[in-house]
Amino acid sequence: MWKIPLGRNGLPFIMWAALLFPALVRGQLKYDEKVWVSFADFRQVTDVAISPKFIYISTSGGVLRWDLYKKVWDSPWVIGRGQVTGIDLRGVLNVDYLSTDDKVAVLTSRGAFLYDPIARYWIPTQHSFTPPVGTEIVQGIFIESPGVTVTGRNYFLQGRNAVMDRELHSHALGPFATDDWGFWWLGVNGVGVLQLDSRMLRATMWEMGLYGTDLRAMARGDGWVILGGNNPDGGISLWKEEASLWDHLEPRYNASLQSGVIRDLTTYDHQAYAATEYGVTQFDLRNGSGRTWRLAEGLWSNSTNAVVTDGDTLWVGTENGVNFIPLPKGPAKRVNVEGLKNTNCTRLALDPQALWVGTDLGLFRLDRASGEGGYMDEESGVGGPVTALFSGATEIWAGRYTGLQMIKKGDSEQAGFPTQAFFGGAMIFAVLPVDSLVFVGTDHGLWKYDRYRNRWHQYQKEDGLISNRVFSLLQDGDYILIGTAEGVTRFYWNDPSRVD
Repeated sequence: MWKIPLGRNGLPFIMWAALLFPALVRGQLKYDEKVWVSFADFRQVTDVAISPKFIYISTSGGVLRWDLYKKVWDSPWVIGRGQVTGIDLRGVLNVDYLSTDDKVAVLTSRGAFLYDPIARYWIPTQHSFTPPVGTEIVQGIFIESPGVTVTGRNYFLQGRNAVMDRELHSHALGPFATDDWGFWWLGVNGVGVLQLDSRMLRATMWEMGLYGTDLRAMARGDGWVILGGNNPDGGISLWKEEASLWDHLEPRYNASLQSGVIRDLTTYDHQAYAATEYGVTQFDLRNGSGRTWRLAEGLWSNSTNAVVTDGDTLWVGTENGVNFIPLPKGPAKRVNVEGLKNTNCTRLALDPQALWVGTDLGLFRLDRASGEGGYMDEESGVGGPVTALFSGATEIWAGRYTGLQMIKKGDSEQAGFPTQAFFGGAMIFAVLPVDSLVFVGTDHGLWKYDRYRNRWHQYQKEDGLISNRVFSLLQDGDYILIGTAEGVTRFYWNDPSRVD
């Protein structure tokens, strides 16, 4: 007779395995490969490999994949799906296609890994890699963009070994490979990938990835996802997901943008607004033109933290108070209400009746009709400075120094989730209610609150996040874009097969 093997104390061995190896239960294999997809800085290309179906391009931020039949960029490999935990594929040095096994091998600073397309996960390997191959372009070519961008940036060939952009910056050509259709795939240092039709002598320049990976703010407008953060040497990244189109605004080449340190973003119609350390910047998503309001134009301070707009008025939170700017041109005016003057205003949220202001002193409600307001009483058990804020139809959600606070707008009834009890003492940076769920970004990962089940669930790097420091959240239909200290992760939150 077949018997169940027993462990200590007579427990079945299978139960002991679950107790001894909880990571296997929690591991990445419980998720489909595309539940977690991350994006980083892909502008430094290190190698190119060709398979019958894909072009594989290894970069500083992971592995890019061009589908030769669909003629689109497939999801990049940044945090690869491992058997137990995520495999960090950033800083890839080499990529090889193994035709005998139809597998892909990559060499990183963390080791070499092999991707099995049948099992769809990564494992360590001892593969010996082929060195990258460089080249030069000996004939004149025409370089175009894959789509209409905000900046309208263009490129042209400079000699045989580099291309130059319209700001006269030279970008050296890197590794390359040729596919069976006569296309050359070349890395362009500091830009991305040049796709050259060697017969027609026409090329497409694909700018790839983020221009600064520390993401503190995200917004959507005109089909673009706009991303910014604490990136003094970067700026604002613009991403059109469906077209794999990237663009960027940098302070040194844009007179209206004074700083690459972006603390908040909001949009309305064709305009985007960025709270920066040197004023609040408006820029047009059709042509990149814009302007900046500073202390000299009426702001309380050049150091701005938050922006929100209803299209008629732009509200600005600064380190010394709140401003409002009648759109489209201003001027900036100061909100002279006791409790907000000379106060660091860190977060803003807007509804038809009130402007909600998160400050170092707490949560302030400003009535838009009367212009009067005051701080909300702390009845939820959490308090302190406001670190995150979201205004819904019937509720306000505020991340506070000591936890998460929910306030019902109708009767001001409050509920609180202390950080020590619910988030392991984590600092809260972002909150996003979606349907019956509430997502919370912290420095200990992403948390999900299921209201129906009254249950919390934590996601971290081992699940697929690119970083456990989550600063911003943006709903994208069935996905959530998660801005972190090291890039952005797209999470399929509405996967019908999920069980967490």
